[in-house]
Amino acid sequence: MDPRPGDLTALDHDECVELLGTTSIVRIGFVADGQPSVLPVNHLLHDGAIYFRTAPGSKLGTAAADSQVAVEADEGYDASRTGWSVVAHGHAHIVTDQAEVEALLSYHFEPWALPDDRAFWVRIDVDNVSGRRIVPKR
Repeated sequence: MDPRPGDLTALDHDECVELLGTTSIVRIGFVADGQPSVLPVNHLLHDGAIYFRTAPGSKLGTAAADSQVAVEADEGYDASRTGWSVVAHGHAHIVTDQAEVEALLSYHFEPWALPDDRAFWVRIDVDNVSGRRIVPKR
């Protein structure tokens, strides 16, 4: 049976990765000081990983200390009542390899919040990614 308008349909891996690359902001879910947190970051995709920059001592810096994180991106359209959502799970690490940092600096990327204070890169090695889309009206 074909999906009906309003049905939720699963996205395959490639669609999920493509959609992650179309949005400038994702939300990072993590645990800090025993409490769940979700914060927005602008990001880039490189070699199958998700990257962002943050400041030392920040909550996101704490999340980068070899922890499990979730990354979520979505887009919705009120007029058509359609949209999509993608969630990736993985491990966050502070990038220490200078060659990797140089590769990242070759991208046109700048943190939105006080770029000069965002001293280090965080890499999220993605373990799995899934997503879904609301079927539009025909």
